[in-house]
Amino acid sequence: MKNSLGIAIKQANNALSRDADHYAKTIGLTGMQISIINFIADHEQTQNIFQRDLEQEFNIRKATSSSLVTKMVKADLLVRVPTQHDARYKRLLLTPKARQLAAQIEQFFQKSEQRMAQLLTTDKTRTYTALSTISKAFKTPTSISK
Repeated sequence: MKNSLGIAIKQANNALSRDADHYAKTIGLTGMQISIINFIADHEQTQNIFQRDLEQEFNIRKATSSSLVTKMVKADLLVRVPTQHDARYKRLLLTPKARQLAAQIEQFFQKSEQRMAQLLTTDKTRTYTALSTISKAFKTPTSISK
């Protein structure tokens, strides 16, 4: 299909992922790990972050989230802390090691956002809204009538 939006979005996503992976490798992490550190650093002061929040934010499955969190705990990047009201629920908190990296990671993502904003020929807000709409709409798989 010529000028396919789906292919263009996939290519852009792949390029952004490769860029994040390249940066993450320079500090001994993966692209997903830096994304998780950045997300938790941005939100931990205003809300409790749980594994299910990672699943929703990054649109990943429970098994993927569990594996990522387990590896990050082993790498001394995250700790799981039981909540006061129910010990079955474990908050995710950054370790001092991850907290030291969080400022660098934030700078990387800010620079990436600036690059994307400069490259967009249309309004950034409209582009963000359109992509968010697509993401939400496609959480329900496309069905083809027979």
